[in-house]
Amino acid sequence: MTQYSQEMAEYRGETFFAGAEGPDHVWIRKVPGVSYEHNDGFQTYGNRELKTVAVTDLDAWYRETCKATWRGQPFNVVATHDGKAEAGYAGGEYVWAQRNGLEGDQYNGYTATLDEGELEDVQVDRTDFLARWKEKNPG
Repeated sequence: MTQYSQEMAEYRGETFFAGAEGPDHVWIRKVPGVSYEHNDGFQTYGNRELKTVAVTDLDAWYRETCKATWRGQPFNVVATHDGKAEAGYAGGEYVWAQRNGLEGDQYNGYTATLDEGELEDVQVDRTDFLARWKEKNPG
């Protein structure tokens, strides 16, 4: 199972949130609550610490998305931590969502914190942005 369903980068052996910034650079942002050995060059914006790095300096750059079922219904897993999964309900049975204690409503969607052990049919798809970039920029 993936820890975060969002764009990530590995830089100098450490993992960060990430996003493209121009054709040859990526911004990296420290994950809250994680201690980092490499702290040079980060700028603070509010409570976020960011830095722009060259794509060629990355060890990895990817997005992992995780889908699973819980009690027979589909969910998108957003993050996992300490055996719990933060998930968004991907089904359309709003009465079921309410009966099963999900938070939210039919207009804004439903979310839940689920036990990882209760998830079934877990599927993780990985999109490798670094490999795609290298294909387009050989050499």
